[in-house]
Amino acid sequence: MTASTDVSQTTEAVARRWFDALTSGDIQTALSCLDPDVEWINYTPVPGYNTDMTWIGTYRGPEAVFNSFKTFVGLVDVKSERLVRLIVDGEEAAGVIHEQSVVKDTGVPFEIEFVQWLTIRNGKIVRWKSYTDPSQIIRALRGDRGDAS
Repeated sequence: MTASTDVSQTTEAVARRWFDALTSGDIQTALSCLDPDVEWINYTPVPGYNTDMTWIGTYRGPEAVFNSFKTFVGLVDVKSERLVRLIVDGEEAAGVIHEQSVVKDTGVPFEIEFVQWLTIRNGKIVRWKSYTDPSQIIRALRGDRGDAS
């Protein structure tokens, strides 16, 4: 077995632990996957466009990540999340998550797929970055049912 294979296997094990915990709502196990100095990048806030999503931004460390999670689940009732695809290459892993949720204040549902790009070193996630089209989330936060009403 080569060093590269060892790294990929460790990366995959940590990524699977992360995604299993995340999709089952086990926040403590998910947080235990994070490096103490994790760089957490959950979109770049653009005033007037996506700042309705008050949990987004760049954070450092598991406590800041936990606070971001708390803000999110304070506003959104996650009905289901599942890992659709996982790709691993060396210390990098990308997982595609399918999510169905409802905004608590508006009662408006949304459904998205998003990518979480992980960098894993020494058995911990050192960098996390999320990618998606946030328009469905913003629509639901603003109470716009679109064609669904």
